[in-house]
Amino acid sequence: MTIISSLTTAQIQALSTAAIAVLTAADMASITTTQVPVLTTAQLAVLTTSQLAVLNSAQVAALTTAQVASFGTAQISGFSTAGLAGLETADVVALSTAQVAALSSAQLKALTTTTFAAIETADIAALTTSAIKGLTTAQVAALSTAQMVALTTAQVANLSTAAVARIIVVHQYKFECRCLYKRSF
Repeated sequence: MTIISSLTTAQIQALSTAAIAVLTAADMASITTTQVPVLTTAQLAVLTTSQLAVLNSAQVAALTTAQVASFGTAQISGFSTAGLAGLETADVVALSTAQVAALSSAQLKALTTTTFAAIETADIAALTTSAIKGLTTAQVAALSTAQMVALTTAQVANLSTAAVARIIVVHQYKFECRCLYKRSF
C-alpha cells in the first residue's frame, strides 16, 4: 500500500496532472474505489497505458460513465482484461466508436455477455476482425438482430464455427417465436 490510498478525495482532486502522470504502478493499484470517481478528466487524460493496466475490476467499476467516455483509444487498449471486466453496461454504451474499435479480442472476451451486448449497434461494425475472433458463443448469442445485421462480411467470416452455429440457432428461435406470437392473435 502506498500513501496514495490514505489521501482524501479532496486531496486526490487537488493533485496536479504532473503529479498524476508520475504515479507508479503500485500507486495506481492502491487507489481506492472511493478515490477513483473523483479523478478529473484532466487527471485521467495523463494516465499512461501502464498506469491503467494495473487497475482491477473494482477500480474500473468505480469509474463514472463520463470518465470512461473521456479515455483516449490508446488508454482503452491499455486496460487489462481483469480490469476491463469491471466495465458496467452504461460505461460500454458511453464508449465512442473509436474506443470500441480499440478493444482487443482478449478485452472483448473479458466483458460479461450482458455488458458486451450493450455495445451500440453502430459500434459493432467498428470491431476489428481480429477482435471478433475471440468472441465467445454466449457473447455472439447475446447480440440483437440489429447488431447481427451490423456485422460486416469480414467480421462474420472471422467468427468461430461454434459462434456461427449459435447465431443460427438463437436467431432461428427468435424468428420462430415471433411467428408463433403473431399467429396467436
